[in-house]
Amino acid sequence: MKILIINSGSTSIKFKLFNMPSEALLSYGKVENIGSASSLVSLWTDNYFEENKPYNIPDHRAGLSLVIDKFSSAKAGVIKDKNEISAIGHRVVNIGDRISSSVIVDEKILDLIEECLELAPLHNPANLLGIKVCREIFKNTVNVAVFDNIFHKDMPAKAYLYGISYDYYEKYRIRKYGFHGIAYTYMTDRVSKILGKDLSKLKIIAVMLGGGSSITAYKFGKTIDTSMGFTPAEGLFMSTRSGDMDPTIVTYLMKKEDLNPAEIDEIINRKSGLLGLSRKFQEFRDIEKGVLNNDIDCIRAFDSYCYKIKKYIGSYAAAMNGIDAIVFGGGIGENSFMTREEILEDLGCFGIEIDKIKNKTLSGEGIISSPKSRVPVFVVKVDEEIVITRECYKFLKNIL
Repeated sequence: MKILIINSGSTSIKFKLFNMPSEALLSYGKVENIGSASSLVSLWTDNYFEENKPYNIPDHRAGLSLVIDKFSSAKAGVIKDKNEISAIGHRVVNIGDRISSSVIVDEKILDLIEECLELAPLHNPANLLGIKVCREIFKNTVNVAVFDNIFHKDMPAKAYLYGISYDYYEKYRIRKYGFHGIAYTYMTDRVSKILGKDLSKLKIIAVMLGGGSSITAYKFGKTIDTSMGFTPAEGLFMSTRSGDMDPTIVTYLMKKEDLNPAEIDEIINRKSGLLGLSRKFQEFRDIEKGVLNNDIDCIRAFDSYCYKIKKYIGSYAAAMNGIDAIVFGGGIGENSFMTREEILEDLGCFGIEIDKIKNKTLSGEGIISSPKSRVPVFVVKVDEEIVITRECYKFLKNIL
């Protein structure tokens, strides 16, 4: 059976089409710049490939319809028509603590996601849009929502509560939720398989570094703590998000700069992080190039980014009373040997010793710690889409 995975952005659609239960990847690609004069489509199949081809794509419905037409074209030939697609899986960043598992989407679930838009303002609205478009185009097809924060559902209250009045938790569910759960599912499962040990017996620190970055302490099959919080803005600072900071900075800046809530939100989510500290770059590749060229702005951003991750590793090692493995994933975690080396340097007190040659020459998945290291350190190529596909397949097996 064929399962389509959709990751909808505000002006983009990323997609993968799998055949189950073999998990064979039939097609993948993306639609970009939706609604602009320069919409672009990239699509791969065994028989067909196009990259950044321009089309007139006024909205998400037109973009997804174009992708389905290409799937069923004589050139691509991965399906006969859209009715061959048995299910569509969607990543949704945050559903709060209303439910604790992936679900088949119905009107009630749509309403719940609508109510949680503020919990992930950069992602949830686009995720919801993708679901609605798919329900319009595929009227009789199962849509499954897989939630990023559900991975952290077992996090203890002592970790997820904030030091504010408990009344606010009871009234507004203000608490740490955590994100990147789909990626963490893949990362922790992969470490378990590589080590040949059950997750219920492992203490893992998972480091997910990309445009959005977070780190999680995972002990005996449950999240003990994670860096992202009520929204994805807490924790490590990221491409454009501030990460941890004194909360009174918000009110201080609002007074000094005469800012309203929308403007301070823009600063925290879109003008901070690497972009804010470097004052020019949000792309990590540009930061790295700047570091190599002794650009003081880039060095400042890079050093602070790595230091904060190192500090979290230390605190999570204490929270779990030890570490059995560290795993890196995400665009930066998988590809930046400079970043991994800087983070792991001087962690010998925890039994961590990096092999600099392995780390620098690694291509793809592998181990980058020294044979002397008491704690193995892995890099894995995260595949969020296959995690969502497996969730969809579980539902289909129960239905069919």
